[in-house]
Amino acid sequence: MAHAIQPDHKPHEQLRMEAPRQKGHSDKYVSAFVSGDPAVEMSFRNPVLTKSSDHFKVGIDELTVNLGNLSMLEGAGDIVFRVLRRGNNAGNEHATFYVEDGPAADVELWRNAFKFEVDRPFLTMLEIAARFAEIAGAVSTYINNGLAAGAGWTAQYAGHEQKHLQITINNNGQLRVSGNRLFWANFLIDVPTVKYRQIIFKDPAKRYVSLHPATGIEVEAPFTINPGTGALISAVFDPVWNINQAGALADLDEVDTLEYAGDGNLLNSLDRRVTIEVGCSLPIKNSPLVDHGQEAPDFVIGRYMFHKPYRMDARPGLDHTHDIMIGQLGTMTLQGPRDRIVYHHLQPQQKIQILRLKLWARVRTYNEQLATWGMKTIVCPVDPIDYWHVRLHFIEK
Repeated sequence: MAHAIQPDHKPHEQLRMEAPRQKGHSDKYVSAFVSGDPAVEMSFRNPVLTKSSDHFKVGIDELTVNLGNLSMLEGAGDIVFRVLRRGNNAGNEHATFYVEDGPAADVELWRNAFKFEVDRPFLTMLEIAARFAEIAGAVSTYINNGLAAGAGWTAQYAGHEQKHLQITINNNGQLRVSGNRLFWANFLIDVPTVKYRQIIFKDPAKRYVSLHPATGIEVEAPFTINPGTGALISAVFDPVWNINQAGALADLDEVDTLEYAGDGNLLNSLDRRVTIEVGCSLPIKNSPLVDHGQEAPDFVIGRYMFHKPYRMDARPGLDHTHDIMIGQLGTMTLQGPRDRIVYHHLQPQQKIQILRLKLWARVRTYNEQLATWGMKTIVCPVDPIDYWHVRLHFIEK
């Protein structure tokens, strides 16, 4: 039986130079780098897509933001809490019981040092904990420089460099106020804003934190109101307490003699930020940007949650809150090469030559009249130095 005989191999005289065959593709990418503005509008000389848009689907391939103005706390000028002087056992009357004077005779300096005011963006829980420490340090300095009893206050003290107050967050995320008897005899904590009462106490009707310096029992109503003048009247301690009755000042050395802890968890309620959202002008199917039943002209193409947890690192005598929320200390990569891309189908549109992209932020709000929490979508606040980058990926179906 004859077998096929293979011919002798003949070497090629020259190498083949034609390009290898490649599979055709129609993927398109659109990138935008934006600085100092939450929105960008791009115009293209040629249409972005070669066919009608309903032949494609689109998703965010990469999103990186650097935001320094999206604060955890809402309401510029709102007071989270403040430290007030309280009157003596004679029940003296005053308009506000703000700090009346100070070692440097600068009233406003000490009043500002004694209150937590939302006067700038707070981006991390570490910033808030640092502000707690600043207020506690200011109160201790005020007391150490001389606490006079001549104006009718409950005690007199001018002494050593020691801590009289400590404000921290405990391991349950609750606000913890630790003070010695000297502090609680002369000061209290006031939460004037209803929203922060709900967060700290879980009770919008509760406003003050005051402890009896001898028994440590909470004084529910440290002030009453004069119906004629509207001024506050300091409540008398029951039982009546005087610093001289407590013995030597050595009894007041420990800052954690008397402690109060709120009921609310600051770690899951103080941060108002919920999501970062990217809106676009593309005709996306079934993804309208809707807020409280009102549809916006743009569509949501990406939504990214603030979802990273907090970790508490407790040390003897002090609680430290370590903030490991996603990228809040710098640049955040919300969508990267390791993340799953969510693609959206497009409605028919023949030519796409103008594309608008915008950053939105979904935040929590509190309605004081209804005593309910809600959400709203706002344009993401951006500082002139902030920047963000987004890249869209179009895939033909």
